[in-house]
Amino acid sequence: MLTDDEVDILLTAATHAPSMHNTQPWRFEVHGPVIDVLVDEERTLPVADPSARAARIGIGAAAFNVRVAAAMLGHESRLATDPDPARPEVVARLFLADRKAPVPQLRRLYGELSERHTYRGPLLEHPISPKVRQQLDNAACAEGAQLHWLDPTATSRLGEILHRTDVDDLHDEDRLHERLHWIGGDRGRDGVRENALGPVPVRPAFVRDLSAGLDSSQRSRAVYETHPTIVVLSTSADHGSAWVDAGLALQRVLLVATTYDLAASFLNQVLERPASRFQIRDLVGGRSWPQMVIRIGYPAQPSGHTSRLQWRESFDQWF
Repeated sequence: MLTDDEVDILLTAATHAPSMHNTQPWRFEVHGPVIDVLVDEERTLPVADPSARAARIGIGAAAFNVRVAAAMLGHESRLATDPDPARPEVVARLFLADRKAPVPQLRRLYGELSERHTYRGPLLEHPISPKVRQQLDNAACAEGAQLHWLDPTATSRLGEILHRTDVDDLHDEDRLHERLHWIGGDRGRDGVRENALGPVPVRPAFVRDLSAGLDSSQRSRAVYETHPTIVVLSTSADHGSAWVDAGLALQRVLLVATTYDLAASFLNQVLERPASRFQIRDLVGGRSWPQMVIRIGYPAQPSGHTSRLQWRESFDQWF
């Protein structure tokens, strides 16, 4: 049986995971040494994420954080995706072994859990070294995913796709209405509050302005980098289990990036519509499925963090 303190550490870690619009679309159950991560249908985005692909990526990221915290406590862990056909809401199930010594490979990432956050401000024009890129590639590969580092030509093509997608978003009333529920203002424990949106770009930039089409008069303005580093995280398959794998890989990449003082934000609007997602798939070679588009680099200024629900607010039951 897990102790009260262990459950607190494990599920607090889970809540630090990223999720689309910080909806935190997960719930938890604890069955002895087994932790289930369930999808919370009330926190999904039926307009922007009708297949729940992004929700399952977020759940995968939360499950990875549990593994990291478990490693720090000395528990080896195994993960099963969609373990119970009778309960499709259970997306991931984690099995924790008896507590022994800390698990070296993952426990080193524990200190980065609360440090990692989505950074939407400008980045420094400072390249990421080949050594660090290799470490990030290895992190994705360890969870069955792949990173594609876009060259200048591919980045320019991505910019064209982003521009068209952003224009489409501005004319999609259903999407804007859904986003309004989660974005802007002085929010409590979920969504993206205004001080975490980042500055308004003074010229076209590779950054997702989540407040586009919404009122955000209090934000500052800034010039963003002209040559961003963009990486696409992909998986060989494209189904529910692959999306969870993408979440595991995403969080491992982000935590490793945080150890090198890198910051990241996402350009996933191009993956929210089938047509533009296929364009991104072609951009990375047409052999794998893009799951996340990540802008990554060294932050040029501090930024606000999004808040998190306490795990007890996402907790179903304890057996």
